[in-house]
Amino acid sequence: MPEMPVPDAAAAVALLNRIWWQERWLELESEGSVDLPAYTGTTLRGALGAVMRPELCERGGQCGEQCELPARCRFYTLFEQSRAQGGKGSNTPKPFILEAPLGESLRTIAHGGSVEPPWELLPGQPLPILANDCRLGAQPGGRMALCLRALGSAGAALNGVVEGIRRRGLDVSGGRLRLAAVQGGRQSLAIPVPDVPPRRLRVALVTPTILKADDGYVLDPVVLGRKLLDQALVRAVSVLNTFFLRDGDRIPFIRPEWPGIFMTGHRLFHYRLRRRSYRQGRWMEFDGVVGWIEWEGDLTPALPWLRAAELLHIGQKATFGLGKVEIVTPDSQPPE
Repeated sequence: MPEMPVPDAAAAVALLNRIWWQERWLELESEGSVDLPAYTGTTLRGALGAVMRPELCERGGQCGEQCELPARCRFYTLFEQSRAQGGKGSNTPKPFILEAPLGESLRTIAHGGSVEPPWELLPGQPLPILANDCRLGAQPGGRMALCLRALGSAGAALNGVVEGIRRRGLDVSGGRLRLAAVQGGRQSLAIPVPDVPPRRLRVALVTPTILKADDGYVLDPVVLGRKLLDQALVRAVSVLNTFFLRDGDRIPFIRPEWPGIFMTGHRLFHYRLRRRSYRQGRWMEFDGVVGWIEWEGDLTPALPWLRAAELLHIGQKATFGLGKVEIVTPDSQPPE
C-alpha cells in the first residue's frame, strides 16, 4: 500500500476544509418525570434508533438484526454500518455524530476540576475509576439540547429524522422527550493555518473516549496520548476518503509520526459506562477515558487534525456521542 508522510499544516488544512456537514440542534422538552443516566448519549442514541429505523429503513424496520439491503438502506448507512462491504476490512466510518447533552460537572472534571458528589473516584489500575451511578431526573417541562450531525450528503436524511422526532418524540425511561424547537443547517470546516502555533497544548476528553489496541481498551496514559494523536489523523483521513474524495483523489495510507511532540502531563480517569441494549436484550460495556492530556513541542503538524477531531470525535461510538474532545490553549485552561 502506498504511504505518504504526515502533511504539513497548510496541506492538512486544505484537505480538512473540504469537510462539510448538516446539523440540527434540537431543544427537547420532558413529558413526565424522565429518568436518564449520568451520561445521556447511550440512552438517547437508542431512542433515536427507534425513531429513525421506520423513517429511513428500506423495509420499514422489518429486517431484525441483519439489514437485508445494506447497499441502499439509509438507516444502515447512517446509523449501523461498521465495516466494509462483506464485513471484512477496516471499519467504515459512520457519517452520523451525536452531540449528547453534557452536564457541566463532567466537562469541569474533564478540564481539571475537582471530583464532587455524585461523582466519585474508585481504585483502579492503571487509571482510577470515575463513577456516577445517580440517575438524572428531569421534571415535566424540563429542557435539554441535542445535536444531530451528518457528514456530507448524509445530511439529506436529517429532515426525515427530525420530522419523525416531531411526530413521535423520544421514548425514554419514565416518559418522553418531545421536540420543542429545532435550528441548524449546513456548515463547513474552516480551520485556519496557525501563524504561531502553541508550543504547549492540552486536549480534554469530555465524553468517554474508547481507543483500542490489540489487547483491548487503551488505559495506559502514555499509550493513550500517542493513540489520541494518531486517531485524530486516522479518523479524519478515513472520513475524507469515504465521504468527500473521489477514488483518484483518495489520500494514501499515512503512518502517523510526531517526532517533535512529547506528552508532558495528564489527568485521566477510567469512565465506567454500561448500557442496556433493549434491541439485543443484553448489557453492553462502553468503558472509556475522560480527563486531559498535555503535550509540548512542535505541535504544528498535529494541530489541524486535533481541530478536526473536535467536530468528528475520536475513537469508537461517535454515534453515541463518545470521543468528544476539546482543545484547551494554555491561556484558557481552568484552574486546577
